[in-house]
Amino acid sequence: MGAISLDEQQSTTRMDAPRILVIEDSLMLIRPLCRLVNKQGFIAVPVTSLAEVRQALAVDPRFMAAVADYCLPDAPSGEVLPLLLENRIPTVVLTAHNDMATRERVLSMPVVDYIPKESPSAFEYVMKMLRRIRLNPSIKVLVVDDSLAMRQLLRTQLERHLYQVLEAADAEQALTILRQERGIKLVLTDHDMPGMDGVRMTSTVRRFLDPTHLAIIGISGSQDPTMTARFIKAGADDYLQKPFNYEEFFCRVTRNVEFVENLQALKESASKDPLSGLSNRRHFFEQASALRHNIGVAVLDIDLFKRINDGYGHDVGDRVIYQTARLLESFFPDDIVARFGGEEFVILSQEVNASVMLAQLDKLRRALANLEISTPLGDLRFTVSIGMAATDESDIGNLLKQADNYLYQAKHRGRNQVCGGMVTAQGNDSPLALA
Repeated sequence: MGAISLDEQQSTTRMDAPRILVIEDSLMLIRPLCRLVNKQGFIAVPVTSLAEVRQALAVDPRFMAAVADYCLPDAPSGEVLPLLLENRIPTVVLTAHNDMATRERVLSMPVVDYIPKESPSAFEYVMKMLRRIRLNPSIKVLVVDDSLAMRQLLRTQLERHLYQVLEAADAEQALTILRQERGIKLVLTDHDMPGMDGVRMTSTVRRFLDPTHLAIIGISGSQDPTMTARFIKAGADDYLQKPFNYEEFFCRVTRNVEFVENLQALKESASKDPLSGLSNRRHFFEQASALRHNIGVAVLDIDLFKRINDGYGHDVGDRVIYQTARLLESFFPDDIVARFGGEEFVILSQEVNASVMLAQLDKLRRALANLEISTPLGDLRFTVSIGMAATDESDIGNLLKQADNYLYQAKHRGRNQVCGGMVTAQGNDSPLALA
């Protein structure tokens, strides 16, 4: 059987992408599996035997993960698995052996998961596990249990999937951690603890962290038939009855983490402009409604943007929008920056010094004028015009109108300029000059 070239697939994906060791002796399976791995943004490194695994590790042992067939011509009983685990490579086992003895033997090792080939969704589940191996190291999971042995067991299982694990011995300690730590997406809490029990703790957590922030799985060894309902009604997302097996545990953990991620993605898509990554118009006004006094608003418009789209193509126009957004964020990192649509952007600052803001806007204007974007038709440079209005009042609508008037002045004076002024409560304005 001929091996697949280790370089064959690398032309289809970024050379700095994470590498996945794909171990499978069937060419009929390894080719589509490698294509799927590459499609996920990884580099698949295919090998067909234990000898080739050793060779690949000798060349470069740095793999994000491995997808490993259990039975190979020169390793028929999973001999490849200890080698991968010795090299600290997170391993997903994909095998045609689905008997209970093999399953238990594999899962007794610290592998990520065990996936039978006979499942119609086997490859899809493998890709899901690879995505989790990439994402999980940035995700924190809080384990709450008064039993040290149980906390250590759950920690060991979670670390197989590369989660960051935090521990709390009781509900009060857990609540303190949740108020201080960012990035916790899942809480696993026992019910029977001294002091506040798991159901009461869940109810307390939900007063300050809703399901878009984290999921909660209740755990109990109680035979009380109402325990599931009590946890769910208190705000938990799921419930596990002790004792539970490894596979059920991780199916539920993965499902709940992904549920939180999906909720957060939906929330972000509703508030973000997809091209620039900035706040959209609706989110801008939601944030602006909380601001009160000493407010400055700037409206920025890319000069002659239609000519860029017509002359260089819309893909280049999109790059201009994107690069403009990045500079806006870098010059105004603590302010509300939004794309209102097309080539128009808005900056909102609170507790603003109008002269300082005007000067910063002019620095931004010059930085954008000096920015070069390479295109097939040559390097592109562009300019922007900016209007700014500041006030000690809180009427955002009036302030935007005045900033638009100053933007019109900047355009009328020849573009590539910043114009601005102070606006009084009576609507009068006083132009500001750059130093």
